[in-house]
Amino acid sequence: MFGVMKRRDDSSVSGDIETIIGKNTKIHGEISGTGNLRIDGEIEGELKLSGSVIVGETGMVTGNVSARSLDISGTVHGNAQTEEGLTIHSAGQLIGDVKVNAFQIEDGGIFKGRSEMNPRAGIELKVRPQPAARPPQEQVISTDASAKSPSKMAAQLKPPTKAEKK
Repeated sequence: MFGVMKRRDDSSVSGDIETIIGKNTKIHGEISGTGNLRIDGEIEGELKLSGSVIVGETGMVTGNVSARSLDISGTVHGNAQTEEGLTIHSAGQLIGDVKVNAFQIEDGGIFKGRSEMNPRAGIELKVRPQPAARPPQEQVISTDASAKSPSKMAAQLKPPTKAEKK
């Protein structure tokens, strides 16, 4: 949706996965490492990996995730930051803010939060300056010299009564 990313099938990455958190496993605390991680259970805490993170359909993460890439088919409640990209599959949901290079949401996927796209290294962002705001124009109420008293000026501002209209 926001970036071009090759669709990744979980089975093609499974040979590269070093750690699997099973669906009957709950972990509380920080997880860090260099390999790829698949989560089918529950994690409450921060994830800091230089590899990829896959959250399976039964997986749930409550905490911030920082990884090379993030594939969500389950649930993530927390902010996510990736170097490569983030995919929310049709059964997945992410509640939190993201900072990514590429962002893809499949039909049915849920995202509630703000997204910030990282500019690619070496690309200069150009911002056009906004035109200066024009000062407000003064309204001339009366040019009649006889209407200098405040009561006469107020009378000019009042809408005419029914009797005055006839």
